[in-house]
Amino acid sequence: MQIRVLLACLLLLFPGCFAEDEGPDFNGKSLGKVDVYKFTLTDQNQSDFSLSELEGQTVVLAFVYTRCDDVCLLIANNLKVVKSELTEDELEKVSFVSVTIDWRHDSPEVLGDWAQDMGLDWPHLTDWNSDEIHNTYEEYDVTPYDDETYQDIHLQPVYILDTNLDGRVVWSEYDWPIDLFVEDLRTVIDLE
Repeated sequence: MQIRVLLACLLLLFPGCFAEDEGPDFNGKSLGKVDVYKFTLTDQNQSDFSLSELEGQTVVLAFVYTRCDDVCLLIANNLKVVKSELTEDELEKVSFVSVTIDWRHDSPEVLGDWAQDMGLDWPHLTDWNSDEIHNTYEEYDVTPYDDETYQDIHLQPVYILDTNLDGRVVWSEYDWPIDLFVEDLRTVIDLE
C-alpha cells in the first residue's frame, strides 16, 4: 500500500515526465499517428503499385480524377508547386502518389495521358471495380465519383504519411495555402 501511495505522489509531482508526447503542431488537421490502409492498385504504366513499397519515405497521398475541371486541377497544381519548393535532399525523402476517385473512367492510359499533359511525374493509381479500390476509398474517407450523384463541389483529402506510413496530417480544403502545406510536409520529414 505504501508503494502505491509513493507512486501516486510521484505522479502528482512530475506530471510532465509521464505525459504522452502529443506530437508536432500542424497547420492541417493532425491525425496524431494513425495506421493507414496499405493498398495495392494499378499505376498509369499498368503495373501493380503498393503503398507499402514507399515505407521509409514521407508520402503525400492525394485523391483526384482526370475529368475534374476545378478542384482536382487546383490540388494537382498545388502539389506540383509543393514539389518544386522542396530541396534536393527533401525530394529524396518524399514520394507523391495520386489515386483516382473515378475508377470507371480513369484507366491507366487515361491517367498516363493526364499526368503527362499536367506535367505530373509521380504515380497515378486506379483499379477496375475491385474490392481494393473501394476499400481504399472507404479507409481514406473518400467519396468516389459517380455521374448521377456526385456533387459539383467536392473536397478530396490530401494526406501526409510519415516514413512508417502512419497518417500524420490531412488537408481537406480544396485551396490550401501552399506555404503552410510545405511547412507541414517538412515537419513530417523531420520526424525521423
